[in-house]
Amino acid sequence: MIPTKIRGEDGRIRGNAIIGMVVAAMIVAMVPAIVAINNNGNADMIAEAANHKNRPYFKVIANNALYEPNAGKTNVFGPGGIFPFFNDTFSCGDAITCGVQVEGDRFRGVFKEGGGEENKFIAEYVSPITYGDHQVAGHKYRIELIDTLWNSSEVAMPTRQAQFLAEKGNVAFNQIQHGHSNIDRADVPMFFNDVALYGHVNVYDVTDGNKLVAENLFTHLMVGKVVDEEKAFENLQFTPATQTVVALFVVNIPSGVELPGGIGPLTPEQAISFTPLGDDTSLGSTPPVDYGQLEDEGLSTQEPMSQSTPWPVDNPEQPVFFTFLLFTDVKAGFSSNGQMAGLS
Repeated sequence: MIPTKIRGEDGRIRGNAIIGMVVAAMIVAMVPAIVAINNNGNADMIAEAANHKNRPYFKVIANNALYEPNAGKTNVFGPGGIFPFFNDTFSCGDAITCGVQVEGDRFRGVFKEGGGEENKFIAEYVSPITYGDHQVAGHKYRIELIDTLWNSSEVAMPTRQAQFLAEKGNVAFNQIQHGHSNIDRADVPMFFNDVALYGHVNVYDVTDGNKLVAENLFTHLMVGKVVDEEKAFENLQFTPATQTVVALFVVNIPSGVELPGGIGPLTPEQAISFTPLGDDTSLGSTPPVDYGQLEDEGLSTQEPMSQSTPWPVDNPEQPVFFTFLLFTDVKAGFSSNGQMAGLS
């Protein structure tokens, strides 16, 4: 069950976001000291590091997907959303419970931290809605990862890449994100991710002979668990609130063209203003550290910017696209090799 007590009745995150950020910073600061005084823990960490070196790949198989009409407060297909003409399909557009079960769903992926061509996944689903020739209700579609870049060469307005992604080539393991962490958008629950990936995908219509219907679209993938934020701030433990899930987002909001429902044309600034919305607290939140004091104490480091920026989702050469698939039946683990049947 997704925790909701940390949010108000209007769905907005309560004013204790700063407290959460401070606690998160405290946790990071405490880790070296804890390890230094715990020899057994240190030995375990060394063994774990050696095991990770021998098993650098993370493999995922998932099924049982929900097709969601929204991502946090970005309501796309729900009542009152950006494209609010699927009210008969979706009862709401502001919660994870707004999704509908899809048929023909399947996910397969192999991941390696640091990005690059060794990362690959495919996701399949039958679309429950029609909003163009590229997404027809009843047709089966396949999504394939093509790169792990933040900005594509075709994007109308490139955006700044957050430092936590730049350090990991847009593929990070064991990554806290979202919620009160203010890492990427804050309007969805906090996740502890086995895998957090950003890049681009191609979309094929399997029903229509594997026809390529959209290419080079922005994607964000998470393989992980929702964190019980209330417990996290009470006892400093990242207690899971869900089983492992796979959350796959594919988004394109093209500028300069008329969109479904007679919306637009949008400017590039408007096209990227939905992911996340402009009032998302993460966009202006930097780590709550006194960097001047750190320098006075002999630690010279560059003050980081916000770890959240608008997603570069405006590829004007491709159709409007929004697919959020939430797979809930997941098998995942580390492996010594990057091979998986069904992935080229």
